[in-house]
Amino acid sequence: MLTSLTFALVALAISLCVSLIATPIAQRIATHLGIVDHPDNHRKLHRKPIPRCGGIAILATLFISFAAVVILYPEKWLQVVKDWPEAVSLGIGSTAIVLLGIADDRFGLRGRQKLAGQILICLSIIGFGFAIDEVQLFGWHIELGLLTWPITLGWLLLCINATNLIDGADGLCSSIGWIAFAAVTAISIHTGNQTEGIISASMAGALLGFLFYNLPPAKVFLGDSGSMLIGLILGVVTMRSWFSEESPVSITIPIVLMSIPLFDSIMAILRRRLTGRSVFTVDRGHLHHNLMRHGIRNRALVGVITLLCLITASGAVAGVVFESDLLSISTMVIALGTLVASRLFGFAELTLLVKRLGSFSKTLIPGRKDTEIISHQQVVQLQGSRNWYVVWDTLVEFAEKHGMARVSMDLNMPWLHEGFHANWHVERMPEYSERWYVRLPLVHEERVLGRLEFIGQHSESETLELMNRITELLEVLRPNLHNMIEEFAANKGESVPETEVVPNKVASAMPIPPSSGVSA
Repeated sequence: MLTSLTFALVALAISLCVSLIATPIAQRIATHLGIVDHPDNHRKLHRKPIPRCGGIAILATLFISFAAVVILYPEKWLQVVKDWPEAVSLGIGSTAIVLLGIADDRFGLRGRQKLAGQILICLSIIGFGFAIDEVQLFGWHIELGLLTWPITLGWLLLCINATNLIDGADGLCSSIGWIAFAAVTAISIHTGNQTEGIISASMAGALLGFLFYNLPPAKVFLGDSGSMLIGLILGVVTMRSWFSEESPVSITIPIVLMSIPLFDSIMAILRRRLTGRSVFTVDRGHLHHNLMRHGIRNRALVGVITLLCLITASGAVAGVVFESDLLSISTMVIALGTLVASRLFGFAELTLLVKRLGSFSKTLIPGRKDTEIISHQQVVQLQGSRNWYVVWDTLVEFAEKHGMARVSMDLNMPWLHEGFHANWHVERMPEYSERWYVRLPLVHEERVLGRLEFIGQHSESETLELMNRITELLEVLRPNLHNMIEEFAANKGESVPETEVVPNKVASAMPIPPSSGVSA
C-alpha cells in the first residue's frame, strides 16, 4: 500500500505542475484554432469569448505525467507491458473523445452525431477488455453474461454525458472531477490497483492545475473535449479501481461516487421527456442553474456542489474500506435527499413524475360510466416564478368550452431562467384513428419560447371550424404573451431586441374567441 501511495503522490505532483504550464499553452492553441466559446443572449453566462482548451491541456498532462512516473519507476514497465492492449485502447479512446469534443466545440455537432461518436469510441474500448462481467450487490455475486457489453456501454455513456451536462458553470466540472479522481485514487491504493491509481492521481492533479485558470471568473473552459474526457476516464477507472482477485466490484460504489452528476443528468432526462421535449433540448434546469436562482453564485456555487461531492466521494471510499454497501448508499441518500427536501434541485421533476404516475393510475380504476366526463390537470413550475397561470387558465377554459380532449403548454426560456409545463386532458381520450392533433411553436423575436398542443375528436362538420377558433385564440394570446415576456425581461435586466408590442396590459384572464356553432 505504501508503494501505491508513493506512485500516486508522485503522479499527482507531476501532473499538477505540468497542468499549470500546459493550460496557458493550450489556451493559445485553442484561440488560434478558433475553439472559443462566444457569449449569446440565450443561455450562456459569460460576457466575452473564452477558449475551450480543457481537453487539450488535460490529455497532454495525463500522457506526460503517466510517462514520467513509468520512467522514474522502471518496475512499472512490467505492469504496463502486461496490460498494453488496454493501455493502448484507453490512450486511443481518450484521444478520440478529445477530438470529438474539439469538433463539437469548434463546429457544433448535433446531439445524435455526438452520441454516435461516443458509442463507437466506447465500443472500441470495451472490445480491448475494459468490461466487467461480474458485479456484487449487498454480498450477492451477479454474473452479467450477455449483458456485459450493453451494461458497460451504458455506464460509459452515462458517465460521459453526465459530466458533459453538468459542465455549465466556471470551475464546476473540474471540481467534481478532481474530487472523484481523488476518491478513485484512494480506493485504488486500498485495493492495490497501482495502474488505475496512477491514472486517477494524474487526472486529479491535471484538473487541480486546470482549476487554477477555470475558477470564477474563468479564463479558460473545459469545453466538450474536456468534460467528455473526464467522463470517459472516470467511467473506465470506476469499473476497475476496486476490482481485485478476491472480490468483484460492488455496483453501488461507482453509482455513489458519480451520484451528483448522475442525478443531474437523470433529472434533465426526466424533465425533458415528461414535458415532451427532446433529450437534447437546452434549458436552465440543471443543478447549478437552480442554485443560482437561490442566490448561490460563482465560487460559493462551486463550493456547495464540491461539498456535496465530497460527501458522496467519502461515502464511496468508506463503502470500499469497510465493505459496506449500506454505508455508501446512506451518504448518497443524505446528499440527494437534502437537495430535494430543500427544493434546491429535483423537487419539480419528481413532482412532475408523481403527477404523471397519479394521472395514469386513475385511468386503471374500473367502474366509471362511459358518459362520465372526467378531466385531469398537471401543472409544474419547472424554473422561475413568473405567473404563467394567466395564460394557462385561458387555454383550459377554451379547451373545456369546445369539448377538446387535451391541451398542453410547455415554456422553456433559458435566457430568462423560466420553465413552465402544464397539461389538461379528459380521462377517456378519443381513439387514435378519430383524433385530430395540432402542435404549434411559440416564437418571440426568432426565439422559440415553447409550444402548444391541442387534441380533439374529429367531427366532419366541426373540426375545421374549431381550427379557426384556435387561430383566433392564438391571435389574442400572442400579444399578451409577448407583453409578459418584455415586462419580465425588463425587470430581469436582460437585453432583448426591440419589438412592436400591443400596449394593453395582461388582464386576470384573456378573452376567449366567441363560439361559432362549435359544440361544447
